[in-house]
Amino acid sequence: MSHSSIDPDEPRDGPPRPLEDEIAESRPRRGGRINPATFEVRLRRWALLLLITVPAVWFVVQRLT
Repeated sequence: MSHSSIDPDEPRDGPPRPLEDEIAESRPRRGGRINPATFEVRLRRWALLLLITVPAVWFVVQRLT
């Protein structure tokens, strides 16, 4: 049995949209609200960066003085 047949009762989806369109729709518009999940990811990245950078800089300064 071939699975390529289309059931007339099933709703048809249009052609797949390009990924660029989906990415553009997921980004907030100017003046729009920030997505909480995106904000959390950015906050975690900054926290991790600072968690690594601050002690590294402190260590280098201590060794040079």
